[in-house]
Parts: sequence; C-alpha cells; structure tokens
Amino acid sequence: MGATEPRFGHLPMILGPDKKKLSKRHGAVSVEEFRDRGYLPDAVVNYLALIGWSFDDRTTVMTREELVERFSLERVNASPGVFDEAKLQWLNGEHLRLLTPGRFAAELQRYLDLEGSPLAAQAERVAEVAPIVQEKLRELSQFEAFAGFLFGPVEYDEEAVRRVVDDPDAPRALESARAALEGVTDWNAASIEEALRAACEETGLKPRVLFGPVRVAISGHTVAPGLFESLELLGRDESLARIAALGRRFVTEG
Repeated sequence: MGATEPRFGHLPMILGPDKKKLSKRHGAVSVEEFRDRGYLPDAVVNYLALIGWSFDDRTTVMTREELVERFSLERVNASPGVFDEAKLQWLNGEHLRLLTPGRFAAELQRYLDLEGSPLAAQAERVAEVAPIVQEKLRELSQFEAFAGFLFGPVEYDEEAVRRVVDDPDAPRALESARAALEGVTDWNAASIEEALRAACEETGLKPRVLFGPVRVAISGHTVAPGLFESLELLGRDESLARIAALGRRFVTEG
C-alpha cells in the first residue's frame, strides 16, 4: 500500500503451572472471578504485566503509572510465561497494604456491600476492624472468616480448641490472662499488652504459650488479627467472658 510497515510486538503465550496452555482446569481464569474474591484491579494489572515481562530482576510491585513509564518491548521474553495464582494472591496483598487506611476501609466496605455480606450492615465496625487486618489479608474475601469473631458470637474451630485442651499449660495461661486483664483500668491495646506480658513474667510462661490459648478463646482460631487490638475491640466484658468460656472446656473435656 506504499505505507511504512508497522512494528510488530508478540507477547508470549500464558501457561498454567503445569506448563500447559492456560484453561479452566487451572482454576479461575476470568477477571470477574478475581474481582469476586476481592482482588484489586491494580494488583491484577500489575501481575499480568509481569507475565513474560520484567522491569529488572528485583522490582515486582508497581502502580499502573509506573508500569506505563517503565514498559518496553525489549524486555518482553520470547519464552511462554506461567500464570502463578499464588504469586498473584501475594501481589494483591502487597497492593492492599499500599492503600491508605481510609482507602483500605472503603475498599473493604465496597467489597462487602457488593457481596451482600451480613457484615456490610455494620459499616462503623468494619471501619474499626479494618486497620488491624490490613497487614494480614491477601484477598478481601478472607475478611469475614478472619475477623468475623469481632462482629458476633465466636465460632470455635474444634481443632484449635483441641490443641488448647491438650496443652498442659493452657489452664494456667487462661487463668493468668483472665486475672491480668481484670486489673486493666484503661482498656486499650497498649495497656492490654502490658498486662499480658506481665502475666508471662509472673507465671514464667513464654508469650506464645500464654497468648495462644487467649487467641483461641476470643477468636476461635489459632490465627487471627492482632491479639491486643482484638481484645480492645471486643471490650472488657466480652473478652473476659470468652476466656472464661474456653476455660470451662477443661472441666468437661480436660
């Protein structure tokens, strides 16, 4: 046609972890599925840009603006790229932590609203809880299971409870924690931490030994948001009641 021949750039094919062409057998393959699990658009764009391309050998987390500024066809690999969902999940967590606390709380509330979560109706509570989970979540969909104990009655994971019941130090840990917390006058995370660490000194129990049963008592799980912050949000009466309730399990099961 007499026109200047355009420059062509070919991106590599995307493969699954088994090095075969990406398909539904590899799990979620549409952006809608990742949206429904609470992935941020910026995290997905960031990850897709890294499949078959890199800026250097150490930079992974980038904003869209940085990607636009840094992208070059010369650094596109000729070999196929592998879609690693675990890496995408990690990257989404990094992007969640890049958000300001206020933006994170807003994104979390928006996600709960879209999903019709029963927690969405407690917007004020969501805003209170958001700061203590921002460092932990990799998907917004993890929020309800991770922090649901701060919104209503605790639901115990029986395996977590069994680990406490089987621990010979747990009864003393729970009783010492209860006594220490009863003496806290200003119910805030700093005072709670001071009291529980003092209980460790008094009993000779290591922090992980004393804190573990308390964490299970208030959250129902061995993994939960920050212990001291969670106790503060639960309040004195509810915290002490949950610790006492787990303590009573030793009478019937211990």
